[in-house]
Amino acid sequence: MKKIKKAAAPRAIAGTPADPTLPKTPVTIDDKTYNLCFDLGALAEAELSINAELAKRAAPMRVNLLLAMPVQDLANVRVMFAAAVRTFHPELTFDAAQSLLRMDNIFGVAIAVREAWLGATPEAKPVDPPPPGK
Repeated sequence: MKKIKKAAAPRAIAGTPADPTLPKTPVTIDDKTYNLCFDLGALAEAELSINAELAKRAAPMRVNLLLAMPVQDLANVRVMFAAAVRTFHPELTFDAAQSLLRMDNIFGVAIAVREAWLGATPEAKPVDPPPPGK
């Protein structure tokens, strides 16, 4: 009897750290480089994961990246860093990621978060006005 060879399961790499299309913005903290990922899917996954982590320990706060992204203050830089670092560094919990940030490195991280944000948001293209009479 001839054995039937099973087809290999397709490898899903889209949206995983192995996906070469995911944007990466490196930031170095304490001689270790972390890659930030500002991809809508990655950030949405991070937001869900962080909120589940916070709910599990009954923390009173929840992360809302939609509100945190456009305003770059200290609190939002910490939240955005903790979310954007998760794709390439899933071992970092929300608290562990935030604990990496200190007064001596927050400005460098804020610059990297801003670069990642700007790189993920394409520049608006000018739209030609419609011709007269239309």
